[in-house]
Amino acid sequence: MKIILTYALAIGFAGTSAMLVQRDMVARQGQSIDAQMAADGAYRDGVYLGKLARSAKSPMHPPIGRWSTEKDRASFAAGYRQGYNE
Repeated sequence: MKIILTYALAIGFAGTSAMLVQRDMVARQGQSIDAQMAADGAYRDGVYLGKLARSAKSPMHPPIGRWSTEKDRASFAAGYRQGYNE
């Protein structure tokens, strides 16, 4: 009897965990592009430095060498342009 109860509880926990993981994945897929970019560190850094460059009246030249991957460099450049043009 104890073995059956143990198996039933294990299946219940596994099912609950699977539902929670699936709900989290659906929530992440539903995020807008703006929310995804706001969570990106390279993008936020670009926005910040773009605003600083604009306030210092520097030419718009994003220093993309700060980031090592192409994805991060593209995110940084997009953030820099947005921050500079705001």
